[in-house]
Amino acid sequence: MDQSKQPELSEERIQTSILAKPERKALVWMAPRLPEWVTPDMLTFFGLFGLVISGISYYFAQEHWGFLILASIGLVINWLGDSLDGTLARVRKKQRPKFGYYLDHLIDSFGISILIFGLSYSNIITRSLSWIILILFFIACINTYLATSTVKEFKISYLKVSTTEFRVLMIIVNTILIFFKKITLFGFTTFWIDYVAVLVCLFLFVAIIRSAYKNLTKLNRQERALWEK
Repeated sequence: MDQSKQPELSEERIQTSILAKPERKALVWMAPRLPEWVTPDMLTFFGLFGLVISGISYYFAQEHWGFLILASIGLVINWLGDSLDGTLARVRKKQRPKFGYYLDHLIDSFGISILIFGLSYSNIITRSLSWIILILFFIACINTYLATSTVKEFKISYLKVSTTEFRVLMIIVNTILIFFKKITLFGFTTFWIDYVAVLVCLFLFVAIIRSAYKNLTKLNRQERALWEK
């Protein structure tokens, strides 16, 4: 989810992730140096191309470990496209906040679905866990969209973590997977990435519940206050 887009100019954009500051500096440095023929829309679809590469690479990772390296390259491509498109539009003063918000999140939905599909059939993770991650990701997205339209807060990071940190985590995981895929604990052998997947699921679940509780509490307080008027 691009860090420079917001659906309405009047809404508060909340970005508190660990890598937010150095990432913002890198994007602001790169955007003015892009050729004029590169447009924000091109970058958006370039980001989708990166996720397609990663999804396909995960699918074929069971055939050769080299595809895990290609999956990581796809994630880097996705970061460049998904993060630079809004920054480039702002630098060139050609923002389309509502258009960018709509297109960016629609593209993200397709891209993440392709990524998880490939991961599910990669034979490096228990399939059911990958689908749970996808479900929780979409619930988190829906929560963000609801908060944007009701609380007027466009939150692009939860508990100091955004999609950038998740990309870094996946690249680290891909690197380790090159050397081994399974682990035995207490006599039970399974994919070691399953433990990472469980932690990701727990993180997403806690983040969703925490955010929903805060938003609903705020909305309940605001609307109850109207009863007294």
